[in-house]
Amino acid sequence: MSDAPASRTTSGFRTRITAETAILRGSRLLMAIPGWRSLLWVVAFSVAINLLLLVLPFYSIQVFDRVLTSGSVETLVGLTGLAILAIGFSASFDILRNRLLGRFAVGFERLLAPLVLKAAITDSAKRNEAGTHDMVRVRELRNILSSGTASTLIDAPFLPVFVVVLYLIHPWYGTVALIGSLLLLFLGFVSGRVARAELAEAMGTASRAQRALDGIVGHANLVRAMGWTHGAIREFLRLNDAALVPVVKANERVALIASIARAIRIVLQVAAIGIGAWLVLQNEVLSGSMMASSILISRTLAPMEQLVGGLRTLTSARDAWLHVRAAAACALIRQGRTLLPPPLGALDISAVAFRSPNARRPVLAGISFRCPPASVIVVIGPTGAGKSTLLRMIAALEKPTTGTIRLDGASLEHWDPDQLGHYVGYLPQDVELLGGTVAEAIAGFDETATDADVIGAAKQANAHQMILALPNGYETEIGRDGNKLSGGQRQRIGLARALFGTRKLILLDEPNSNLDPDGEEALCAAIREAKAQGATLVIVTHRPRLFTVADMILFLRDGVQVAFGPPGEVLPQTMAGVTPMRPSRPAPGGKVRSDILDGRR
Repeated sequence: MSDAPASRTTSGFRTRITAETAILRGSRLLMAIPGWRSLLWVVAFSVAINLLLLVLPFYSIQVFDRVLTSGSVETLVGLTGLAILAIGFSASFDILRNRLLGRFAVGFERLLAPLVLKAAITDSAKRNEAGTHDMVRVRELRNILSSGTASTLIDAPFLPVFVVVLYLIHPWYGTVALIGSLLLLFLGFVSGRVARAELAEAMGTASRAQRALDGIVGHANLVRAMGWTHGAIREFLRLNDAALVPVVKANERVALIASIARAIRIVLQVAAIGIGAWLVLQNEVLSGSMMASSILISRTLAPMEQLVGGLRTLTSARDAWLHVRAAAACALIRQGRTLLPPPLGALDISAVAFRSPNARRPVLAGISFRCPPASVIVVIGPTGAGKSTLLRMIAALEKPTTGTIRLDGASLEHWDPDQLGHYVGYLPQDVELLGGTVAEAIAGFDETATDADVIGAAKQANAHQMILALPNGYETEIGRDGNKLSGGQRQRIGLARALFGTRKLILLDEPNSNLDPDGEEALCAAIREAKAQGATLVIVTHRPRLFTVADMILFLRDGVQVAFGPPGEVLPQTMAGVTPMRPSRPAPGGKVRSDILDGRR
C-alpha cells in the first residue's frame, strides 16, 4: 500500500459514501448485486413456463373430447406436435431460468462475501462469535438461490392461476384445489414453526460442540501429550449428542408433516378423478375435463407439497439472510475517513481506562504518558497488570472505555483503519503467522511487496541467516499458524513481519519470550535499527535484557500506572516488595534486576 494523499476530491468522496450507505436500505442490497436485472428475465421465463404447463391439460381435453369423437388422425398429429413444441419451449425456458439463477447466486456471493469478511476482521464481536459462521451462511444462501427451491418459490404466485382455470372448467374442481392448497399451506406453517423451535434449541449446543472440536484439533499435540485423547473424544461426543437430539426431533416431525402433506395431495387427486367421473356421469362435463383437472390439481398441489418438505430450508435461509444482511450493514456503515499525512510516531495516551464487561475491576485505569517519535518505551509489571491490553488498545484492536490514544495528535478513531495499519507493526504475545511460505508470512497480504522488501525486513530482524538455514529458505512452508517452526523461529519471523514496510509505530508483546541470549542480542540490535529509522517502539517484556535499549519505562501494577520515566528513575521503584528473580543474562554494569515481572499479560 502506497502512502495515501492528505486529501481527495470531495465530490467523489461524498458519492462513494452515499452509494455505500444507500445499499443498507432494504431491497437496495439485492439491487447492488451484479446482474440483478437478470431476475426480471427469470420472472418472464417463469410466466412462460407456467403458461405452457397449461398445454398438457388442454391437450387432454382436445384428445378426449374432439379426436376420439371425430376419429381425425390429422387433428391428433397436429395437437401432439403443438404439445411437444410447447413442452420443448418450456424446457428451454426452464434451462435458461436455472442458468440465470445460478449466475445471480454467484454475483450474490461475490458481493456479500467480502462485506461479511470485512465485518469479521474489523468487528471484534464478529471475530469472537460468528465471523466464519456468517461466511458459511453466505454460501448456504448461494446454494439455495441456485437450487430448485428458488424455482419453486418463484412458481408459487402462479398457483392461483391454476385454481382459477379449474374453476372455469367446473367449480367442483376449483373447490378441491383450493381446499388442498389451504390444507398444505397450514401444514407448511406448522412445519416451519416446528423446525424453527427445534433448530433454535440446537444452535447453541451445536456452537459449543464446534468450539470444543476446534479446541481439540487446534491443540491436538497438547491433548495427546497429556493423555487426554479419550476424554476429549468423550467430551465432544457428549456435546455433539446434545446438539443432535433437537435436530433428530425436528427431522422426525418435519418428515411426519411432509408425509401427511403427500397423503393429502394423493387423496385430493383421487377425489378429483372421482368427482370428475361423477360429473361425467351426470353429463355436467366431458370426459376430457376429468383428465385435465387431474393434471392441473397435481400441478397445483405438488409445489405446495415441496414447500412443506422444504420449509425447514427456507426457515434456515431466512435466518441466514438476517445474519448476513446485518454483517454486510456493519461493514458498509463504516464510512471511510479522511486520509491523514503519514505519521512520525508521536504517541500520546491520556487518562486511558479499560473495563471488561465481566470484570469486577478495571483492567486498566488512568494510564497517561507521552513519547516523542523515534523512542523506545518498555512496559513492565506483574501478571494481570494489563500490559497486553494496553498494547492491543494502542494497536486499535480494543477501544478504551474512557480516555484517548493519539498518534501524531490524531485520535486512533480518526485514522482510516487500513491507512493506520500500514504504519503500525504488531507482534502479539502468541505469535500468529498466516500459513504459506516464510516470505508470504512476512509480507502478509501486501500486494506491493517485493522480494527485496521481504529480505530487508528479515535482515532488520536478524532473521535472514536463520531463514536461509531452513530446508527451502524463504520458500519453506511454515504450516498452519507456523506449526512447522520452533517457537524462536516463529518469534523471529513475526518480528520481521512487524518491521516489514514503513512502520512508524511498532508494538511488541514479549518479543524475547522464546529467544536465547543470542536471539535477545539480535532483537536489541533490531530495536536500535528501527529506532534509528525513525520508528517509535512500545515493548512489553518480563526479561531485563531489553531495559538496556529503553528510553522510557512504564511500570504497571493491577492495571494502575505506578511509574513512568527513564530507566534510572523507574527501576528503583520496582524493587520494593518484589521477590528477586535471577536474570537470564546479566545486563551491562550489573545494575538491572529481573525481579520486576513474574509472568505475562
